[in-house]
Amino acid sequence: MSRALLLLGLVSSLATLSVVHADASFDEILEQIPYYESAKELWERFPQEIMYLSVIFLILVTHWVGKRHNEVLAKTTMAVMLPLFRNNFARVGDNGAELAIDAPHEYIIYLTGRQHVSTVHGLIKMRPRQDLIRTLLTLFSGTIQDTCTLNVTMNANEYSDGVFAVVPKDTGTAIRNKYYDLNTYTKASNQRALDSSLITLTESNELTEAILPLVSEHINKAAKWLDYFIVSDQPMFKPEEAPTEPFAKRISLSFRMPDHRHAREIIPLVEALIACLDGLPQKCHVMTLTKTKFAKAREEEMKDLNKKTLAEKARALEEKRVREKREQEKNLSPEAQRKLAAKEEKRSIKKRQKMVSSKK
Repeated sequence: MSRALLLLGLVSSLATLSVVHADASFDEILEQIPYYESAKELWERFPQEIMYLSVIFLILVTHWVGKRHNEVLAKTTMAVMLPLFRNNFARVGDNGAELAIDAPHEYIIYLTGRQHVSTVHGLIKMRPRQDLIRTLLTLFSGTIQDTCTLNVTMNANEYSDGVFAVVPKDTGTAIRNKYYDLNTYTKASNQRALDSSLITLTESNELTEAILPLVSEHINKAAKWLDYFIVSDQPMFKPEEAPTEPFAKRISLSFRMPDHRHAREIIPLVEALIACLDGLPQKCHVMTLTKTKFAKAREEEMKDLNKKTLAEKARALEEKRVREKREQEKNLSPEAQRKLAAKEEKRSIKKRQKMVSSKK
């Protein structure tokens, strides 16, 4: 630190050369350069400058180190998954990049070219280690984790509708409350085939019996890293209005990313995802009675959604009408405003009289 302070003093001293005449001798120039015998003396002379430069230096180092750390973590995780992706998809990545950077702490995965699958969109999201302020905040809050999420959009009509999930017991309630499809259609259930730390959120036992054998063995091997594994025909977040076409079927996998020493431990989770790509079209076909039950539940939900949408639209139109009416009243003459107020008063009196008479 003392060397850095002395170097700073030398730089500041050299700045005084701007006042020296161009024809001055070298000895004269040296005589005008201040000399500092210790870092303490330099700190006393330039306390604010040193403090500002130290903060800037810390920000730059944090950015470089944090960005590099996240880059290594993202590429290590992708390298572990890459053989599985290459073996199961014709196209890995986009525009020549197998792993695209979206931000210093966010990387994007794109896969396509496989039977039964439309596209796969993945997001590796890590703690913002490159941002000093946000890094300090996450140290105290601890809410942001390094996660990888893979969302598979499946082809339509190749297997039965339904909502099914495997989640950790300790976070299952929070996850169910967070996502619309899980909260609306599923109930929690313990399964012997799963690790004791996991539970299922399922719409029916028949659906569980069709999907769980495809994934349980894989998920159990990496249960400690799992955030959620979801098979659903409904959106994760509540739609604003009822759709004109069915929602896309999807498989969603999210897991916490271990460091490079344990990176291979997440492979079974990706294998569980891939097992469903062919397994769901082959195995997930529930009975007609169950299909009817699912269809009725979705129909009722869409009716409620339509009612709320229509009510919100009616409320918005009424608010617009009131605003326009008030704007028109502002432009009336004082006499016209008095007449309008008297008219409104008579109308309100009649309304109250009708309410009183109806009570009698």
